[in-house]
Amino acid sequence: MSEIGSVEEQARDFGEDVSDLVSRCFPSSPAMSLTVVGDRIRIRPDGQGDQSGGIPLLVGEQHLAWLRLHYSCRPDVTGKYLAIDSGNFWVVSKRDRSPLFRFEFSYKSRSAPHSHIQVHGERGALTHLLTRTGHDRPHEMSALHLPTGGSRFRPSLEDVIQFLFEDCGFGSVDGWLEAVYEHRAVWRDKQTRAAARAMPQAAAEALEAIGYTVKAPEGGHPEPGRKARFAW
Repeated sequence: MSEIGSVEEQARDFGEDVSDLVSRCFPSSPAMSLTVVGDRIRIRPDGQGDQSGGIPLLVGEQHLAWLRLHYSCRPDVTGKYLAIDSGNFWVVSKRDRSPLFRFEFSYKSRSAPHSHIQVHGERGALTHLLTRTGHDRPHEMSALHLPTGGSRFRPSLEDVIQFLFEDCGFGSVDGWLEAVYEHRAVWRDKQTRAAARAMPQAAAEALEAIGYTVKAPEGGHPEPGRKARFAW
């Protein structure tokens, strides 16, 4: 995030970015709602509750499921920048209150991976294995938290949207992939910068290996690869 504006203003900008992405991808998408509770800022679609609403997922004109998304944000340790405390993307059928898939991130998670996927389903072979291992919930696939790259390399909303359209076949707006590429490039740029700040020696060694010293090599920065910015 830039240093311009308060944390709440940064959150509003972030909410507008999310709103822009979903409006350019889904045939019917609500605006984003921002709520301030103490030092936490919550962002989710207008009208979405804990077990209702969200972004409609359509096949033709038939509404079959919801994409529920929820961000909880806060000031970072400096108090100047917006940080995402948690981000949840749930795919929920209209026929069942339980989610089908849950893509979740929690910065403060202790017992589960910070970033993970949970699948609500059943598989006899998996139940058998978990029973043998002594798992306390062997019949619930959703009890497993499948790790997905930690804080820096976790799936983004753009990845979930592409999954819903390309793998699941839900209806989309013309030009949705360009919107996904555009927003994903921004997301990955920010995550790369954040990872470099978190691991400066590794970042410096990688830059030195391709010709960087204190400043960029002669001729300027190389053009970033399309695959690095846009690949699913």
